[in-house]
Parts: sequence; structure tokens; C-alpha cells
Amino acid sequence: MGIAAGDYENNGRIDFFITDFGDDYKVLYHNDGDSSFSDVSYKAGVANATIPFVGWGDGFIDYDNDGWLDLFMVNGHVYPQVDQHHWGSTFAERPLLFHNVPDTSGKGRKFEYVPPVAGSGLADVIPARGAAFGGLFNDGKIDVVINPIDGPPVLLRNVNPDHHHWVEMKLVGGPASPRDATCATVYLTAGGIRQRQDVLASGSYISSNDRRLHFGLGNGTNAGSVEIHWPSGAKETIKLPAIDRIYTITEGQGITGTMCGGTACAVEHSAPEGRRSR
Repeated sequence: MGIAAGDYENNGRIDFFITDFGDDYKVLYHNDGDSSFSDVSYKAGVANATIPFVGWGDGFIDYDNDGWLDLFMVNGHVYPQVDQHHWGSTFAERPLLFHNVPDTSGKGRKFEYVPPVAGSGLADVIPARGAAFGGLFNDGKIDVVINPIDGPPVLLRNVNPDHHHWVEMKLVGGPASPRDATCATVYLTAGGIRQRQDVLASGSYISSNDRRLHFGLGNGTNAGSVEIHWPSGAKETIKLPAIDRIYTITEGQGITGTMCGGTACAVEHSAPEGRRSR
């Protein structure tokens, strides 16, 4: 059904999370780094909670801006008739959120199920299909728009109470790259962590996400630097001047725009530190 791609261990390798039908666990494929992937669904803690649900759109998102990608998935059965039977399933189903935490063994990462709170978006029962992720309010929080099978879109605004810092960036390709920078890869190094984000043309299931790349910084106050691998083959390293900003970065020109607090602010210039072609 849905396919989410993201580097949930911050090791520079893309992992996959796959949603599927009910009465089956949803699969987390760990990138082993040798052109193979391992099913770590039970070990990582995402299998049992997902078994009753018919999964659709999904995504790796850092909902609390701690610098580690979490998992979000939407659900909904395909047969309205299930509501007429006691099968342990319903046509409308609630979304699921999993928080990325250290594995208790001290090796790697795992996911903790975030239980729904009455009255919150995680408690909404929706016959969902598509899920699109992005910063709709330009406040540094990743929100979710859900497309159900028989109703208007549902907007879940991220109101998590954390006060973690973040940076976000919109990439603009140069003459030898797509203008929208599709297939660019960005590595952000800050606070001793190296995160990866990729500019993708679409989302998981019948959805397209916010194309701006979002990085949580936790309590760190240093925005760090980004290493951008452009589709043209060029590579640039740029120091980010400040946290809690949305930067526009143009290939070969560095930072060409800055948004602070949801509105445009003075451009904080930072030219590329290095540029070369592979």
C-alpha cells in the first residue's frame, strides 16, 4: 500500500517502511549497507501494534524535532461491511504514530508506540488512504494532511509541546539540475549528529509531500552545516547561520532567502564553502 523512505538511524542509509492489509504486520526494512535489507519489524517494535490495521499512506517524520525520524501511518479498511460484523476491525481506523528511541540493548534505534489521547488527531477514526507531510504553518512543526476515501481532507496540526530547535530548507537547482532539485540529497551535521534528507518527487500512497527538507536539532543552538549533493553532480557545503529558520538555497549561490517566524526576514548570506563536480 504505502512506502516510506528515510534514514531513521542517522547512518546515511535509506530504510523503508511498508504498509499492507489487516491481520498482517507492517514491515520495516533495515538497510544493511551491503545492497541488502533485513526485516526488523518485531525487533524495532512496529509489528504488533500494526497487525489489526489496513495501512495506507505513511512517512518518516521528526514530529518532535529531536533529530531522529519517527513513523506515522494512516489506516482504513476497504470493506464498509466490516462494521456489521465482530471481526475486531472497522471501516474507519485511527492513524498510528511511533516515536524513534534508542534500543535498550544500546545498539541501533527502535520505535515506541504513541497511544492516542481522547480528542486529539491520533484518536480520529478515518477511512484514510493518502497522507501528505509538511510544515503547513511554517512554524517548524511537521503537520499531516489525510485524504479519506469518502470525505473531505483531514488536517492534523502538530501541537507537540516540545521546544526543540530545527532548520528547514527549500532547494533551487541551477542550470544543470531540475529547478525543483528533485533527487538532491542533503546531509546536515549539527550537535554531533549527521542527518540525511532527500528531495523526492512524491510521497507514499497517492500523495505528494512538502518538498522542503526539515531537520530537527533537539536542544542544540548551532544550526550546523549542510552538504548538498545536487542532481547535476555538484556538491556544496554551506554553514547555516541560525536555528529555527527556513532557508532557500540556490545551487552555486548559497543562501538566497530566509524565513523567520513564518515571515520573510533579512537574508543571512552564506556562500558555498566548496563546490565540485563528481
